[in-house]
Amino acid sequence: MQNTLTQQKYVTFSMQNILILVMILFFGFTSLRFGMYGIGEVILLFFCIVQIVGQQNILVSLQKHIFSLFWILYIGIITFGYAVNSFLEIAPQTVSFDYKAYIVILFLCFTFESLFKRSSFTDLYSLLRFIYFGGLFVVGILYFIYVQGIRYLFGFNLTYAGADIFSPFANDYHQFAYFVAPLPFIGLYLLTNEKSIRNKIFAILGIVLSINIGLATTSSTLVSAWMISTLLFCFLKVGQFLNRQNRSISINIALFCLFLLIAFFNYENVTVLINDFFEGDTNGENRLLIWRSAIEAWLHSPIFGLGPGSYSGTHVFRGFEAHNTFLQILTQGGIVGGIAYLFLVSKMTKATYMNTFILCAIVSLIMYGLGINDLRRSVLWFYYILFYFLCLNSRGVKS
Repeated sequence: MQNTLTQQKYVTFSMQNILILVMILFFGFTSLRFGMYGIGEVILLFFCIVQIVGQQNILVSLQKHIFSLFWILYIGIITFGYAVNSFLEIAPQTVSFDYKAYIVILFLCFTFESLFKRSSFTDLYSLLRFIYFGGLFVVGILYFIYVQGIRYLFGFNLTYAGADIFSPFANDYHQFAYFVAPLPFIGLYLLTNEKSIRNKIFAILGIVLSINIGLATTSSTLVSAWMISTLLFCFLKVGQFLNRQNRSISINIALFCLFLLIAFFNYENVTVLINDFFEGDTNGENRLLIWRSAIEAWLHSPIFGLGPGSYSGTHVFRGFEAHNTFLQILTQGGIVGGIAYLFLVSKMTKATYMNTFILCAIVSLIMYGLGINDLRRSVLWFYYILFYFLCLNSRGVKS
């Protein structure tokens, strides 16, 4: 991989890369939207039209369009679930909001699958590189303004709901935090691949900056996702080192026991983290209670779910989301929807498992979804597609 990267010239400041960066940043700047849509969605529509017009034949395959096929299947499943919900009069809800959001995500998936499947590994690496450095440059400026005590910029909030929570131009700090979540692992990936000492230093500074920005959101869900992903990263890296040294399996077992001992002697910090994760969320509710209500709702239609909508809360059917992506999928699409989602996750992890950095970046996003619903997070699905094709197109590239 490194040999190939040094032989090819990056096309970093292309109009395509700039538009994509602006798009994913404005996906998170939700307070700058006009209703449900904003600049990010307008740029997405532009890319979608370009992809459709530019292709004489649209060839769809499971490997190259796994995300689009998932969303077509999922929308079909929840439509059947909604029919069951309405027929049995379980708890029908207004469904237009979810349908609109899911269709936008479907178009996003189709658009960038069509674009990235024709892109080379170097093109995708250049894009990832530009998103990392360019995105942190823009968000870093906003963060610097925030730490100076300035809470408004051009009349828009840099904080969430007036609290000391960094959430630039975002009504939901989770929407912004999803952009930050994989950046530390992307920084580590760039650190190992960049040849320039200057770029390596910038990558390290970017890691520090992204962690500080993430912590400024005060999201215990993000911290938990980072902790789990970091433990996985360390375990995989040490395991790879031992395998290269031809160490026996007993050494790997000893390593695992060492991790358990470290966790045991830091149990107080782990307990505090777990308590913050389960007790605190954006609605001030108890996550375990919300999850229990979601399971109760799911049991009313376990096979196909109840269709689009939010069926959890302090009591079942109180109109709250499940605050857990998998439980949200179960309530909307039932077991069938859950199997489809698990299949998608397995395909992503299988495609990225050879790249520890990208695998852990994906795990950080998946783990984030255990404490919040991420089905409508546009930047999340863009990351998934970019990471998937980056690893898929890297096959055959020398390392």
